[in-house]
Amino acid sequence: MHGNPIEVQKVCDRSRMRKIRSSALFVAGFVLSVCIGTIPSRAVPVLANGQGGVNCSLCHTAVPQLNRYGRYVLMTNFSRGLNSHIQMMQNRSQPLALEMTANASNQPDPSLPKVFSALDQFLSAGFLGRDVSYFASVPMVSGGFPASSIDQVWLAYNGLSHGNTSLQLGRFPTPIFAPWMSQSLSLSPYSVASLPVGFNASTLADNRWGASLTQFGHLGLVGNISYLRGAGEGPAWTGSVQYLSPESHWSGGVAAMAGSYPLASGASDRYSRVAGLASYSGNRYEMMAMGVIGRDANPFDSVSQSAQSNGLSLETIYGPLPWLHLDVRYEHTDDGLGTSTVNYISDAAFSLRPNIVLTIENRSSPGASPGVNYQLLWAGPWTREAFPRGSIGPQQAASTADANGLANGRSIFFTGTDLQGIRISTATPARTYQSCAVCHGTTGRGGVILADGAISAALGPNAHMRDTMGTGNAMPGMNMNATWTLLQFERAITDGVDANGEALSPVMPRWIMSDRDLHDIALYISQLHP
Repeated sequence: MHGNPIEVQKVCDRSRMRKIRSSALFVAGFVLSVCIGTIPSRAVPVLANGQGGVNCSLCHTAVPQLNRYGRYVLMTNFSRGLNSHIQMMQNRSQPLALEMTANASNQPDPSLPKVFSALDQFLSAGFLGRDVSYFASVPMVSGGFPASSIDQVWLAYNGLSHGNTSLQLGRFPTPIFAPWMSQSLSLSPYSVASLPVGFNASTLADNRWGASLTQFGHLGLVGNISYLRGAGEGPAWTGSVQYLSPESHWSGGVAAMAGSYPLASGASDRYSRVAGLASYSGNRYEMMAMGVIGRDANPFDSVSQSAQSNGLSLETIYGPLPWLHLDVRYEHTDDGLGTSTVNYISDAAFSLRPNIVLTIENRSSPGASPGVNYQLLWAGPWTREAFPRGSIGPQQAASTADANGLANGRSIFFTGTDLQGIRISTATPARTYQSCAVCHGTTGRGGVILADGAISAALGPNAHMRDTMGTGNAMPGMNMNATWTLLQFERAITDGVDANGEALSPVMPRWIMSDRDLHDIALYISQLHP
């Protein structure tokens, strides 16, 4: 060692103090998060708490990773799966949520920060009207609030084509497999989706300004076309056909993007991307494969060389325990210009509470030293199972027991699974449906044409059968002014008998569930506002 020993000692002391401060910062963030997280809660607002404090598992495998139901809700701009009336009432009192992370890393690259804490973003989402949904996220940065670039802000009108088409305007993720890639369990982004080619910085993972038209088809088929324009990125068109039915273990689709990236010389790089994705979700695991093939006509500005890029991602997520999820991913990308990269990524996510998740990640590549990333995520604040005035039926106030039952009943209504993860079954397997909402609609309005020409009933306190002429009126002999009792709802659900004692259509499953779940689903549908 050379130099003045006193100066060397000072440098060592400063280095040691930086490490102590960094460690203290991370520990303080952890303690703060745990302390705040002791507020009784069931799910992260604004969406989940607006639905009666449903459990995070309704939409997430482990926050922020979406399950197949959560992906469907996101892809449909919240129009399928969320109760707009309850959401609007909730947003009157609690329109904002907060997400905060504490991060650490021992990446071998000395230029990367080793420990840092970030107050990530404020979130607001929900409905401004029965057919108008919105989402906004504004990052917090060290330079001040808000950040120089808004993360997302969009508005969607979901009332086109009798509620089967949604028009989205604003800044949102490129709608090519966004439900899979935008909220990931792993800390590292998907290299397949963020692969640059030459000077072209446009990727499938960008958030851009534009317009998107989404068409909801039968049994989970979703078609989308969008026009996007990012700052300095030029225009791009995307199109996709995807299958995201919450009732199926399989999901995926095909998509394409074509655009023109402006270059410094005034020329442009005309490019295209074609992608395919397939995933399978089991009770405790999910497997996903994604591939991308791209072509760039002018990646290096005025150089005639074109590029044929490609990428492949294989991923498995496994949850051996309710509070532990493991994610393993293999990635291979080639930009067609001589750069080929292989990554091996593994993550372990520990759900300390539903809203507090500690994630540890190992990332390695052939010929490079592996690095480890850590993240502690907390989201809130909120109150447990908040039911604002007017969010449930006027015939009775929601006691604490009712609130718990409504939250459990809602989970059954939308997913066919209670908050304990127990799936309800049916006495007629051939007539099994994923959930009540599949046939009766997200608000219980009914009117869905089912097998054998049957039409699903309208629910709520004045439940009634729809007529077969499609006018939406009650069938002859049905008294819409009579209020159903919980016992009558329970009998209809399990025995297939209406309030008049008449047998319901065999298309209606005869459900089998515990007494508690039966009470809770009956309570929930009695409070609906079709």
